Amino acid sequence: MSPAQVPEIADAPVDARSSSDAPDPSPQSGGTGGRTGRLKDALTRPGAPTHLAVTLLLVAAALWAAGAGPYINLIAQSCAIFAIASIGQSILVGGAGQIALSGGAFMAIGAFTAGIMVSWGVESFPVVLLGCTLVGWTVGVVSGLPGLRFKGLYLLLSSLALQFIVTSLTRQYQAEYHPAGLVLPPLEIGSWDLSYGTNLYWTLIVILLVIYAATALVERTGIGLAWRALKESEVAAAMSGVDVVRWKLYAFAASGAVTAIAGCLFAYWVGRADYESYTLTLTITLVTMIFIGGVSSRLGAIIGAVVISVLPYFLQNQVSVWMQNAGINFDWYLSNVNTVNAGLFSLLFLLVILFEPDGIEGILRKLESRIRALVSLVGKKKAAAR
Repeated sequence: MSPAQVPEIADAPVDARSSSDAPDPSPQSGGTGGRTGRLKDALTRPGAPTHLAVTLLLVAAALWAAGAGPYINLIAQSCAIFAIASIGQSILVGGAGQIALSGGAFMAIGAFTAGIMVSWGVESFPVVLLGCTLVGWTVGVVSGLPGLRFKGLYLLLSSLALQFIVTSLTRQYQAEYHPAGLVLPPLEIGSWDLSYGTNLYWTLIVILLVIYAATALVERTGIGLAWRALKESEVAAAMSGVDVVRWKLYAFAASGAVTAIAGCLFAYWVGRADYESYTLTLTITLVTMIFIGGVSSRLGAIIGAVVISVLPYFLQNQVSVWMQNAGINFDWYLSNVNTVNAGLFSLLFLLVILFEPDGIEGILRKLESRIRALVSLVGKKKAAAR
């Protein structure tokens, strides 16, 4: 089932506008003109139309999936869960510039924490979700300690070690206490049954929106500024007065907490926590998501999660039919789905790194820039013709 830029400044600064274009600050004009001007500037600055178009497309797709039938709804639930996990990884990799290969480990931590809490008699889903968040935060702080001394490849290897440690511990725990995996009850809040269908779908969407909004708010505070400073240069950040130790640990903690939430939701979604679902393959898949969508933005993380989550279903249910109708044997793929998908995701990751580091969102921004240049050229030709 498992299937990472600061916004550009507008071409013309506010001070460079002519007095006739600037909003009238006089009391007689009111605040409407000023608000309209700011809204126009926000929507016309480079990158904003792309951001708006993608957002509207995702919203439309989410609304369509809600009523498109059980199968489409199931795929959309998967997209929502992995979008949360992808945002969690984007906080660390895209926001703070720290390299890590432990996304699958944190999802396993969230899933097994949920399973253990349920086995201890904790039935309230909000309490279980909060417990998974706290455990993910704590482990994130601990896993961030090597990042205080290591960088680059060494930090990558230390995060990879966490992945193998968590996999080993969960495998041993499951083999000794729950050989078939930790079973989770249907997701319920009070008398509301949210365990299937559109009820579960909207629950996941609401949690995704809350996490997206919370992350956006945090990144607009001093915390986000500190993370961006770390991403640019830890030495320069330290010279500027940024507490490198503190904010690096916060980045690991926040990433761990959000990714653990995704693991908890995934466990409720499939009905159990099983270590085999949270392998290195899942970690690579999460990294692929944030890079293929756009490593530097939360929206890119969601784009990547949707693409990578939908792609296996598309290959199995659409491409396979097209191949068979064309007389091409596609059984080799259907018989090795997991292996082929892992190789495909790795290939996509390499292609993005080599040819388009900004991912799909970067491609769309470049397309927008070319359209702007074309429109500007046409405008200049028309002005010259007059």
